Amino acid sequence: MVITAETPVRDIVVEAPTAIPVLEQFGIDYCCGGKYTLAEACTKGNQNVVTVLKELKGREPDPNAPEIHWQTAPLRDLIAHILHKHHTFTREQLALVRELAAKVEQRHGAAHPEVNKVNEALEILSAELTHHFSCEEKVLFPYIEQMIGNQRSFTQPVFGNMQQPVTRMMMDHNHTGDELRILREITNDFCPPDDACKTFRALYRALEVLEGDLHRHIHLENNILFPRALKLESERL
Repeated sequence: MVITAETPVRDIVVEAPTAIPVLEQFGIDYCCGGKYTLAEACTKGNQNVVTVLKELKGREPDPNAPEIHWQTAPLRDLIAHILHKHHTFTREQLALVRELAAKVEQRHGAAHPEVNKVNEALEILSAELTHHFSCEEKVLFPYIEQMIGNQRSFTQPVFGNMQQPVTRMMMDHNHTGDELRILREITNDFCPPDDACKTFRALYRALEVLEGDLHRHIHLENNILFPRALKLESERL
């Protein structure tokens, strides 16, 4: 695809997933802020759009990347990917970072009070994601799969139509984005202090990995799954 300053960010990542590492590098919000043009997103992120465009155009496709185009792949496969890759990973990674954060707070909390704030932010993030995943796994995703499996009729959901829960899930995603930004601010962009021990450094690295995976996870739902599922529902009703 031809990427310009006026291309919406979500179109870039949907059509060219190899652009995601570049946008991550420049701190461009492509999941919750995907509706903005690249120029608008760069302005919000205090980045030079010309520099970002140059990096995007110089990015070669990764030959080892999976050849799955989620915009056209079966919705059931996309849901399974979100559940088995992202939901599973997030639960495991959250358990890891909370364990590491507790150890670092116990050993270094007095000298580094920012770790106390990390633990507080992680508690909020963990509680929000636990509830969010439950809503998706027990209500929204089963409804989408029911639509896929029934070409002519399916049980009308208690929420009337899918727009309401999708809006709720996207609001949750915005909250998650806010919590991730808070964690990044508290940790000075996940840069450990000079006197940090191995556990301290492992915590910050694990937090950065968690952030990156959540960005990709939210992108798949906001920019691909939800729009496709809403379109399918409009065709079924």
